[in-house]
Amino acid sequence: MKKIITIALIAVTLLAMVGCVSGPPALDSFEKDQGVVMPYLMFGDKTEGEHDSEAYLFDKVKSIASDSQGNIYVGGKKFVLTEYTSDGAFVKILAERGDEDGQLNYVKGIACNSMDYVYATDSINKRINIFDADGNWLRSFGEKGTGPGQFSDIGPIAIDADDNLYVSDDDNGVVVFDKDDNYIKNIGVKGEGAGQTAEFGWLATDSELGQLYVAVDGLGKIDVYDMESGDYKFDIGGLGQGPGMWEEDIEGLAVGPWNILFAMDEAGGNIKAFQGDGTFITQWGKAGLYEGELASSESIAYDAANRRIVVADEKNYRVQVFSLDALGF
Repeated sequence: MKKIITIALIAVTLLAMVGCVSGPPALDSFEKDQGVVMPYLMFGDKTEGEHDSEAYLFDKVKSIASDSQGNIYVGGKKFVLTEYTSDGAFVKILAERGDEDGQLNYVKGIACNSMDYVYATDSINKRINIFDADGNWLRSFGEKGTGPGQFSDIGPIAIDADDNLYVSDDDNGVVVFDKDDNYIKNIGVKGEGAGQTAEFGWLATDSELGQLYVAVDGLGKIDVYDMESGDYKFDIGGLGQGPGMWEEDIEGLAVGPWNILFAMDEAGGNIKAFQGDGTFITQWGKAGLYEGELASSESIAYDAANRRIVVADEKNYRVQVFSLDALGF
């Protein structure tokens, strides 16, 4: 009997230790500005130099995503959709530029679902292209229009825990589809009034909190909607110089551990972190050309497999990856 009790006490102690290690940090104890933080990983270039492979010669890295294995998917101008390993090694080009099935013209958003299928928007052809976990094109859907399930100005996308797809379409708000591409509903109304969104930009979903985050580019704020009802809840940030404020444009969004929302400040060259209720936690980075600095970055993603934030550093023609462990998360 004593042996059983001893084993039980050891098990409880081990569980408690695990809980302490994996529990959330003291979010109110972070430095408000951590300054320039060196990236865990950086790859890409505009000209021959660091890499001798053409696959690393980016020309305006626009959108980015990461799957459950930590693989990184990049949408850009030179190659519209390219895959790299979590270590930054080139894997393959998933799609060439064009209008045919499996081709893309201008990728404004990338997202991965629970099966590691890759979803990529085509803002010119007004459709969503879907690739399987091996990078093979599966299907596409969508067309130009303003009716249910149609697109007028298709942009960034996000996927929730049930594999529902959220598409930013500006004039039509956020268009929601199920995992079989069936139209579900629209969320949000474009406008300047109370409970409306002036411009629908980058998206992120938090299925645990049931919140959809919408970046309002140009106003430096994030509008928050209830994912189930579609009701407007509150907004985060605003234009200004204080903690949690934006100099100008707000770009990429991503939800990380403990319901933390990460958001890109394009002009300031930094990434801000907020709690799910909009409370500002910290920020890091600044505008510039050197390691850890960012130039007109447009998209970020959370790599859950490695607890990292992946950044499409557009005008530095590269991808930068930041470790949350190094940042104190």
